[in-house]
Amino acid sequence: MSVKISIPGGNGRMGKTLIKEIIENESLQLTNSSCLPHEKEKGLDLGTLVGLNPIDKILTDNPSIIFEDTDVIIDFTVPEASILHVEKAATYKIPIVIGTTGFSNEQFDVIKTFSNEIPIVYSANFSIGITIMKKLISDATRNLGPDWEIEIYEAHHNKKIDSPSGTALLLGSTAASARDKNLDEVKQFSREGLVGKRKKDEIGFSVVRGGNVVGEHSIKYFNGDERLEINHIANDRSIFAKGAIRSAIWALNQNPGFFTLDHVLK
Repeated sequence: MSVKISIPGGNGRMGKTLIKEIIENESLQLTNSSCLPHEKEKGLDLGTLVGLNPIDKILTDNPSIIFEDTDVIIDFTVPEASILHVEKAATYKIPIVIGTTGFSNEQFDVIKTFSNEIPIVYSANFSIGITIMKKLISDATRNLGPDWEIEIYEAHHNKKIDSPSGTALLLGSTAASARDKNLDEVKQFSREGLVGKRKKDEIGFSVVRGGNVVGEHSIKYFNGDERLEINHIANDRSIFAKGAIRSAIWALNQNPGFFTLDHVLK
């Protein structure tokens, strides 16, 4: 029996990528997909939407349709919408996978409260490579010690609305945790004017937005005349879709709880 998956925000960049991956996978079934009212893609066949043959299912502005006849939901929308989706998924006891970024701490806490009722898999980045990169960062940060300075660089396409990226924050949090620090205590997002010399423990972030860049992330360690870099470049959004779909299938067999891609890959 194929796994039934629904996609809110099906006309978004990741929504389209997910729909294409699901349609092309014979073990999966795309049940429904929604969009906001008055969007130009509304009413399109979901196959046609992603450049494939029609599948006799349309993109609709009915927000409730993603909870109908589905096994699991994959959500790459915006924080406000994701919270609504999680709340309703909990009502229907439907597992949900969330790749939305840009949550405030308060919004993230709200999401977590519903993990008492359904399995929730969250990741700021569903790339397998980023998951491995986190492990490398944790080891490198501990082994290099506190005398090495840390800077994080990220680049994305010109339509990305949050900054720094959720992935950059995830990598920064990993490095901070390896030093027994909270990222909020050591992050430095802006350097402008006479800011004074660099603080010993700070983790700096550099952000680039332009073109169609899918995603580039780098963490750089500095110590005198020596520098170490760990880099990840995403060339296609399908890597995120594959990780999210793998997580959705995994979530179907889990008890309620809050999970990450680390749990999925164990």
